[in-house]
Amino acid sequence: MNIPEFSLKKPTVILMIFLGLSVWGIYSYKTISRREDPKIDISFAAVLTIYPGASAAEVEHKVTKPIEEAIQSLSSIEEISSVSKSNVSMIFLKVNYNTNFNQQWDQVRARIDSIRKNLPSTVDGPKVIDDFGDVVGMIISIHSPNSDPKVLEKLSDQLKNKILAVQSVGKVDIKGKWTEEIAIEGGLDDFLNYDFGPIKAQQLLNAQNMGIPGGVRHTKTADIRIAPPTEYSNLLELKNQVFAVSKDNGEALRIGQVFDVKRRYANPQNMYYNTNGENSVVLNVTMKTGFDITKMGREVRGIVKDFEKTLPLGYKITFLHDQPHHVDVNLGGFINNLLQSLLLVALSMALLLGLRSSILVSLGLPLAVLVSLAIMPMLKIDLERASVAAFIVALGMLVDNSIIVVDHIHNLLDKGHELWDACVKGAQDLIMPILGGTIASILAFFPMLLLPDEMGAYIRSLPWVLTLSLGASFFISITITPLLAYGFMYFGRKKKTEGSEIKEKKKSFLARGYEHLMSFCLKAWPVIIIFVALSIAGSALLFKKTGVSFFPTAERDQFVVEIWTPEGSSIKNTLSYATKVDEIIRRDKRVVSTLTVTGNGLDRFWIALKPELNAFNLAQILVNTKSNKATTELVDELKPVLRAIPGARIIVKQLLLGIAIDAPVQFKIYGDDVNELRRLSTEIQKIMVKDPGIETARDNFGENSLGYRIVLNEEKALKTGITRAEIAMALITANNGLPVTNYRMDDDPIPVVLKVRDSEIKTPEDLLRMAAASSATGARIPINTLASIQPVWESGLINRDRGRRAITVNGYTKPGVLADDVMKRIFPQVKKISLPSGYDLTVEGEEKERKKTFGDLTIVFGVTIFALFFVLVFQFGTLRQALVILGSVPLALIGGVIGLVVTGNSFGFSAFVGMIALAGVVIKNAVVWVDFVETAVNEGMEYRMAVIEAGIARLRPILLTAATTIGGLIPLGISRDAMWSPMAWTMMFGLAISTVLTLVIIPVFYFLFIRHTPPAVKGKEAVI
Repeated sequence: MNIPEFSLKKPTVILMIFLGLSVWGIYSYKTISRREDPKIDISFAAVLTIYPGASAAEVEHKVTKPIEEAIQSLSSIEEISSVSKSNVSMIFLKVNYNTNFNQQWDQVRARIDSIRKNLPSTVDGPKVIDDFGDVVGMIISIHSPNSDPKVLEKLSDQLKNKILAVQSVGKVDIKGKWTEEIAIEGGLDDFLNYDFGPIKAQQLLNAQNMGIPGGVRHTKTADIRIAPPTEYSNLLELKNQVFAVSKDNGEALRIGQVFDVKRRYANPQNMYYNTNGENSVVLNVTMKTGFDITKMGREVRGIVKDFEKTLPLGYKITFLHDQPHHVDVNLGGFINNLLQSLLLVALSMALLLGLRSSILVSLGLPLAVLVSLAIMPMLKIDLERASVAAFIVALGMLVDNSIIVVDHIHNLLDKGHELWDACVKGAQDLIMPILGGTIASILAFFPMLLLPDEMGAYIRSLPWVLTLSLGASFFISITITPLLAYGFMYFGRKKKTEGSEIKEKKKSFLARGYEHLMSFCLKAWPVIIIFVALSIAGSALLFKKTGVSFFPTAERDQFVVEIWTPEGSSIKNTLSYATKVDEIIRRDKRVVSTLTVTGNGLDRFWIALKPELNAFNLAQILVNTKSNKATTELVDELKPVLRAIPGARIIVKQLLLGIAIDAPVQFKIYGDDVNELRRLSTEIQKIMVKDPGIETARDNFGENSLGYRIVLNEEKALKTGITRAEIAMALITANNGLPVTNYRMDDDPIPVVLKVRDSEIKTPEDLLRMAAASSATGARIPINTLASIQPVWESGLINRDRGRRAITVNGYTKPGVLADDVMKRIFPQVKKISLPSGYDLTVEGEEKERKKTFGDLTIVFGVTIFALFFVLVFQFGTLRQALVILGSVPLALIGGVIGLVVTGNSFGFSAFVGMIALAGVVIKNAVVWVDFVETAVNEGMEYRMAVIEAGIARLRPILLTAATTIGGLIPLGISRDAMWSPMAWTMMFGLAISTVLTLVIIPVFYFLFIRHTPPAVKGKEAVI
């Protein structure tokens, strides 16, 4: 079927098809889901267990190891690591990305349930946390200088309900609410004199507070539900609960007669949220999948604006994170780049092709974009960072097909063809070479879909959008382009009269110059080969100077400060450091607002932010600044100031694009002995801090912390019938307080805690004055008659990885320093460290992720080369032709390397994408050029002349394609976008060089290695 001819015969059909797709594309643009980054499902989960009063070693032995052993045999588990610290066990899991995550987490829960009975009875959990994939779209804070926690709770609940009414809002989590407790407090003498110890309290209060239904009575006419008294309905009932009989008068003793029963806020809280130094609650708003986050932002802001009018005096609302605003700005910037690129492309073509032809070709640009937009929602592709960049990458490539067709139509008209025939033949002649070139360009990108894990998910939209746009461009070039060419050229063109002669058109100055150049190059081919060899060698040397990076720092008006106090620190101590750091930060006028979270990490508001879980010695501060520039300045200025604060490790972090890593430079040491691991870590840190590129270094074990060990007299304990568990429960009661039941109010459970008054516990020795009660004999005896207390220094934190103890050494690089350069200097020194038997060392951090990612990319590149080779062999039928064309790919990368060096960018992921794009452009140009050569030779032209004439025929289209593509990429390059600017510069410089390669080097190589016999005997020649 002759598609161009059908288009000219049935113009209404073709125009209606593309008009419909265009309208669909406009509608899709208005309704398509918008977000800042691609949605990524995270293959990580954490298992959190609280073991009150236990040391890090006890947590590791009694909680962490049993849970690890239960779940590590699951076949889908790829990585398992853990942190055991005082009171807390955290186990981190990573499963195969190609599995059903929810199903895997259910299997993990089932394994944990199977060993739950073997864990200590006082543990809280284990709890599987698997919602790390959600990125918070908006963080909204309600705060006041003298806020009442109850008022904050009420206001946040009201605002949450209003925000949930927005259709696109998927979830609203409230953080920072103060937790309440019902405290049953007594003196040490009260617990000694009265039979109301921990076990008795739990049994009695739970029996009275079980909430057991009374069942249903069945009658002939109805089923009647019986509702017995179940839970405590008010605090008075709890105070009036009888727990013993008085020895003096035999009357019932009620809890409220002996103990203080108070409803209050827990002190201290497990975590604190402060906004601009004021107590606050925050609402984390997450968008549903498939919606427009900018629209959600507008609706939520409107609700908040109305709600602000109802706030009590002194209360304020602050937007601490507003992703919809950033998406508006960033996508707006990308769209501006896109429009600027369209304008530059049109201007480039107008200068080189003429106004009429440039309009003709330019019309295909927005049409290809609209067709792609129409199809994107069906493939569940959103408008985000990667997909918009893909449009800009494709921009110059989209006009290439139409340029080739229009140029060929002009050539045919110059040779005397009628307009109809020229338009039909101009497109029909080139269908196969354009299709081959388009497939080659698509195959250059499409194998990126093979990238695994989060990396593959992050860039999934890029190859898809390029495939859609390039595919649309192909169909436009063989349908719309000849159709519009006929319409545009029909008027104002002189018809050929019968008998008139067609004068041979005089070659242009550019064409004559090219002809002389190629005549010289074909004769001086040894010089060309030497030049190519030197160019490749030179680019290889230059590449070493570029350095290799993983993902760049984000251009953002936000950054994060992380504060670690020594292991074993109280949350109040950490809060005091966080408050001090926050005050220092807010003194600067470039700071807009801050959110300080103490006792936990910030919620995942950024795709590359690795969440931190419950830790009393951790605080994180989200800092919002006036501009991206202010962020960079503040980060550099704050680092030395905050590092000088004694007693805490304070790290200032800029946000990264891509995937989260703990530290740029990182080593992990495996072994059994904690002290030996610390010694090896210290040696590595000494090497790190001596390197000029390292700003600071630390490991993840921290310092030893002070603890107290209870030494029990076993013989005395046996005589009294008091067990170790009963002693432990008595100590918890005297120390933190022991939860004994829950009191429900408005469906929210409030823990009831049995506790000794704080005023009676002033020293560690006072804890032993607490009475331990035996459930077997009824004896109540002060613990100090059975045991003594000894201070000990112990490891406050024990890390494990893949079932072994491990210590991780983190190195943080100075601004502008590449981790790859630092690793090249320090790794040889680290390898010289002598490891004891049974100890191992591995490289982690950016180096590990980079090797993994670039390893995956190498596989993708290999698949790409094979696929391109297959297409070329299929199209041309010989191995030699395919190899010559494919051999031009390394030559195209020379310009890309020069671009990186000149602009000062390092070779990273986006530069790699630029290299892939260059390969596609060069091969496409070469495919069409070879088709011209073969056609000319088959028509009887002498081989040398065919090589030159094919170059002349392709001269204008190749120059136009290079000019338009470079013009389209200029806005992205000068935007200095951290993610995609290196790719733009790589392509711009690469295209400039590849143009010379396509027009000069490839013809020389083709002339040397592909020899043709005259058409008459060609069929007898063996095809190699």
